[in-house]
Amino acid sequence: MELLSLLFAGVGTISMAVGLIYMIVRAFQESLLWGVACILLGPLIFVFAVLHWDEAKAGLIAFAAGLTVLLIGGSFS
Repeated sequence: MELLSLLFAGVGTISMAVGLIYMIVRAFQESLLWGVACILLGPLIFVFAVLHWDEAKAGLIAFAAGLTVLLIGGSFS
């Protein structure tokens, strides 16, 4: 059971990281100020995702899916 939990944690973490990177790239494509602000002020990336939904929705969905998988994996422990 621990192996399954570890697998879920790994997949969830990777998905979350990919989602965050995708949103940061989109923020830099929007403007340099958005990109720098999202890196320096982490939670601002979610504000960017809401304000620029069309550009950032894939990243936010990947992040949310990864968080869900990570939480499911944590429930196996």
